[in-house]
Amino acid sequence: MEGLFFMKRIITFLIFNCSLLIFSQVQAEMNDRAYESYYQSYKVKDSLVNEILMINKNDSTFINNFEASEKLWNAFVDEQFKIIFPEYESWETRREIYGSQFDMRYYQFLKLYCDLRISTLFDIKENN
Repeated sequence: MEGLFFMKRIITFLIFNCSLLIFSQVQAEMNDRAYESYYQSYKVKDSLVNEILMINKNDSTFINNFEASEKLWNAFVDEQFKIIFPEYESWETRREIYGSQFDMRYYQFLKLYCDLRISTLFDIKENN
């Protein structure tokens, strides 16, 4: 009877450990997908910025205003980050505070604001 109880405990322990391993792999994959999605949006945003600057390369007033707009947008995103993640201290301690999902949530946050900026950049491009 004791042998059966011991076997059940070993099997339960192995199943529990396997489920933890599977979860960590899935979370890592979700983090990677979130990063890739953000990176694709970032490339689109970057190419739009370069295209708008090329179109208006002879208009120094536009370029100065546009560059100021980019700096203000980045400052806005930084402040929004502080609202969404108020406990954030550093990249090294991020998981102690927010857990293993922080990377995924961080890249989703960046993608959201990157996509919003893409929308405004398309409007700027169309109005020029």
